[in-house]
Amino acid sequence: MKYFSIDYRSPPSGMGQIIDTRKPKKIGDRYNMILVDYGDDDTYEDSYYVKTKYFFSNQAAQEGWAGPVMTDIIQYLRDQGVTHVYDGELSYEYKGADEEGFFTLDRWSELMMKFL
Repeated sequence: MKYFSIDYRSPPSGMGQIIDTRKPKKIGDRYNMILVDYGDDDTYEDSYYVKTKYFFSNQAAQEGWAGPVMTDIIQYLRDQGVTHVYDGELSYEYKGADEEGFFTLDRWSELMMKFL
Protein backbone atom coordinates (compact mmCIF):
# COMPACT_ATOMS: atom_id res chain seq x y z
CA MET A 1 0.00 0.00 0.00
CA LYS A 2 1.15 3.54 -0.68
CA TYR A 3 -0.19 5.97 1.89
CA PHE A 4 0.25 9.44 3.33
CA SER A 5 0.74 9.59 7.08
CA ILE A 6 -0.22 12.89 8.70
CA ASP A 7 2.28 14.09 11.28
CA TYR A 8 0.71 16.26 13.97
CA ARG A 9 3.97 16.87 15.81
CA SER A 10 5.27 20.40 15.83
CA PRO A 11 7.73 21.57 13.14
CA PRO A 12 10.21 20.68 11.74
CA SER A 13 8.65 17.24 11.28
CA GLY A 14 6.71 18.36 8.20
CA MET A 15 3.06 17.80 7.42
CA GLY A 16 3.53 14.09 6.84
CA GLN A 17 5.24 11.38 4.87
CA ILE A 18 4.37 9.33 1.81
CA ILE A 19 5.13 5.72 2.66
CA ASP A 20 5.20 2.78 0.27
CA THR A 21 4.93 -0.45 2.28
CA ARG A 22 6.18 -2.47 -0.70
CA LYS A 23 9.61 -0.82 -0.51
CA PRO A 24 12.37 -1.02 2.12
CA LYS A 25 11.90 1.34 5.06
CA LYS A 26 15.39 2.82 4.65
CA ILE A 27 17.91 3.33 1.91
CA GLY A 28 21.27 3.70 3.57
CA ASP A 29 20.79 6.19 6.38
CA ARG A 30 17.70 7.85 4.86
CA TYR A 31 14.05 6.97 5.31
CA ASN A 32 12.64 5.70 2.02
CA MET A 33 9.75 8.15 2.26
CA ILE A 34 8.78 11.49 0.76
CA LEU A 35 8.43 14.25 3.34
CA VAL A 36 5.60 16.66 2.51
CA ASP A 37 5.75 20.12 4.05
CA TYR A 38 4.53 23.68 3.48
CA GLY A 39 5.17 27.22 4.65
CA ASP A 40 7.03 30.39 3.76
CA ASP A 41 10.59 29.23 4.39
CA ASP A 42 12.98 28.52 1.57
CA THR A 43 12.52 25.14 -0.03
CA TYR A 44 14.83 22.62 1.55
CA GLU A 45 15.68 18.94 1.32
CA ASP A 46 15.39 17.12 4.64
CA SER A 47 18.43 14.86 4.81
CA TYR A 48 16.52 12.16 6.71
CA TYR A 49 14.26 11.42 3.72
CA VAL A 50 14.95 10.36 0.14
CA LYS A 51 12.92 13.34 -1.06
CA THR A 52 11.17 16.43 0.30
CA LYS A 53 8.18 18.00 -1.48
CA TYR A 54 7.69 21.56 -0.24
CA PHE A 55 4.64 23.71 -0.95
CA PHE A 56 5.61 27.36 -0.59
CA SER A 57 2.84 29.59 0.77
CA ASN A 58 3.04 32.74 2.86
CA GLN A 59 -0.69 32.43 3.54
CA ALA A 60 -0.39 28.85 4.82
CA ALA A 61 2.45 29.91 7.11
CA GLN A 62 0.46 32.86 8.46
CA GLU A 63 -2.65 30.74 9.03
CA GLY A 64 -0.65 27.87 10.52
CA TRP A 65 -2.20 25.14 8.42
CA ALA A 66 -2.05 23.71 4.90
CA GLY A 67 -5.48 24.94 3.81
CA PRO A 68 -4.22 27.43 1.22
CA VAL A 69 -2.21 24.69 -0.56
CA MET A 70 -4.44 21.70 0.23
CA THR A 71 -5.69 21.20 -3.34
CA ASP A 72 -2.08 21.16 -4.57
CA ILE A 73 -1.09 18.69 -1.86
CA ILE A 74 -4.00 16.37 -2.67
CA GLN A 75 -3.13 16.47 -6.36
CA TYR A 76 0.50 15.69 -5.55
CA LEU A 77 -0.60 12.70 -3.45
CA ARG A 78 -2.69 11.45 -6.37
CA ASP A 79 0.21 11.96 -8.77
CA GLN A 80 2.44 9.90 -6.46
CA GLY A 81 -0.03 6.99 -6.47
CA VAL A 82 -1.16 7.42 -2.86
CA THR A 83 -4.35 5.44 -2.20
CA HIS A 84 -4.86 5.97 1.55
CA VAL A 85 -4.21 8.51 4.28
CA TYR A 86 -3.43 7.61 7.87
CA ASP A 87 -4.94 10.36 10.04
CA GLY A 88 -5.16 9.27 13.65
CA GLU A 89 -6.86 12.51 14.72
CA LEU A 90 -9.62 12.70 12.11
CA SER A 91 -10.38 9.00 12.36
CA TYR A 92 -11.81 9.59 15.84
CA GLU A 93 -14.02 12.45 14.69
CA TYR A 94 -15.26 11.42 11.23
CA LYS A 95 -16.67 8.32 9.61
CA GLY A 96 -14.92 6.56 6.78
CA ALA A 97 -11.66 5.39 8.33
CA ASP A 98 -10.92 1.75 8.93
CA GLU A 99 -10.18 0.39 12.40
CA GLU A 100 -6.50 1.33 12.05
CA GLY A 101 -7.18 4.98 11.17
CA PHE A 102 -6.77 4.81 7.37
CA PHE A 103 -9.07 6.79 5.08
CA THR A 104 -9.15 6.32 1.34
CA LEU A 105 -7.53 9.31 -0.31
CA ASP A 106 -10.90 10.28 -1.80
CA ARG A 107 -12.63 10.27 1.62
CA TRP A 108 -9.79 12.18 3.30
CA SER A 109 -9.82 14.74 0.46
CA GLU A 110 -13.55 15.17 0.91
CA LEU A 111 -13.04 15.89 4.62
CA MET A 112 -10.19 18.33 3.97
CA MET A 113 -12.21 20.29 1.43
CA LYS A 114 -14.92 20.86 4.08
CA PHE A 115 -12.38 22.80 6.15
CA LEU A 116 -11.54 25.24 3.34
